[in-house]
Amino acid sequence: MSKIKAVVFDMDGLLMDSEWMGVEAIHVCAAPQGYTIPEELCKKCIGINTKASGAMLREYFPGLDTERLFNDFAVYMHEKAVKGEIPVKKGVWELVRYLKEHRIPTAVASSSRMETIQLYLDSVGLTPYFDVLLSGSSMPSKPAPDVFLLAAEKLSVQPEDCLVLEDSYNGVKAGRAAGMTVGMVPDVLPYVDEVAPYVDHVLPDLTKVLELMEA
Repeated sequence: MSKIKAVVFDMDGLLMDSEWMGVEAIHVCAAPQGYTIPEELCKKCIGINTKASGAMLREYFPGLDTERLFNDFAVYMHEKAVKGEIPVKKGVWELVRYLKEHRIPTAVASSSRMETIQLYLDSVGLTPYFDVLLSGSSMPSKPAPDVFLLAAEKLSVQPEDCLVLEDSYNGVKAGRAAGMTVGMVPDVLPYVDEVAPYVDHVLPDLTKVLELMEA
């Protein structure tokens, strides 16, 4: 892994233990509109931005007001973050401190809105550990590589010299499309053979990334 000059992180389900909570939040926030969103449909929305997930939800439920849904979702998750109820994933602190100590540039490149990224990271004190924060909410959604390519550009590193860490299928596909080394740390979505072409390393948690960096 000596070629790795920068590390690009997803956020939800990778840095923050927020994906399962997000699935629950979709159920809670859809209920006032009279809808029950199946868990499998919620999972299909993992790793993509609100524009893409909204379009997907409306295919199944044409009457669903997705703007209202996502606004209610944001309020629900905001309250959780403010209360300190969204914890970091295993190995986060060990990894970000290692990268900071070794002066390895880092970015968060998430499909979430920028205000959500900043809120979550601020709520646990992670913000100072990242050189760049990027939201993919206003650009082509993962599996398009746009947000990862922008991260490499902002870090002044070639994509092929970046390690991208992801938990979602759309995320690992975006990492491969960006030409980066891809590490998958499964969360809500398990590692499956279908994503093998997009993944270089399958890791049980972020502590294992330290072994890759030292290899």
